[in-house]
Amino acid sequence: MKSVAALAVLSLLLLPACHRSDPGAGPRLKANLAGAWVREIRDAASGVEGFDLRADGTVALLRIFSMNGIAWTVSRDELVISINTDRYAQPNPSRLRIVSLERDVLTLDADPPDYLAGIWHRSPVGHVSGVVTYLERIALPPDARVLLRITREGRLLSRTLISPPGAVPIPFTLSVLPEPASDDASGYALDASIVTADGPLFASPAPVPVAADATGVELLVRPSPLAR
Repeated sequence: MKSVAALAVLSLLLLPACHRSDPGAGPRLKANLAGAWVREIRDAASGVEGFDLRADGTVALLRIFSMNGIAWTVSRDELVISINTDRYAQPNPSRLRIVSLERDVLTLDADPPDYLAGIWHRSPVGHVSGVVTYLERIALPPDARVLLRITREGRLLSRTLISPPGAVPIPFTLSVLPEPASDDASGYALDASIVTADGPLFASPAPVPVAADATGVELLVRPSPLAR
């Protein structure tokens, strides 16, 4: 009887250890999720859209221009992507259940339904980074926002909204999906503007040619002719 009781006590002591969570599971899952994921654009004849889960915890939406990516994280079995819109700056989290994660396929579900739910595929992605600056010795108003865009032959390929931007020089990173015959970024153009609720303050005099993986770009903006 004593041996049976001892075994029962030992089982109770070992039970928590058997169910102890793996402290490295979260970081491993984040590492496996990091990168760009795309799918066919809904209700469109051709093209893809997606999101870029960056290693620093920020997220960029790829060719989804109605929203802005802010940040991402993993909570248990959920991918949480925080977004906002140009009109509503308050972050809004999309909580997406990770149904499956394979090497190149990610399946997400949400209840209630969420636009970012669905089946996604890994994709290469380029990053254009640098700073936005101006020569005038003035501070930006509290409601200032910086809008950066990458275009090619007049088509919008990437955009990001920085709010609040802080003091100049203002760092930025844009994610851009590569296009056929433009891996060397021939034809990519970058421009920026700084706006407030009262109207534009600064703007690029002209788009600047950039490479798909350009770093250290210094984008100089000038006072906008429409500034009040």
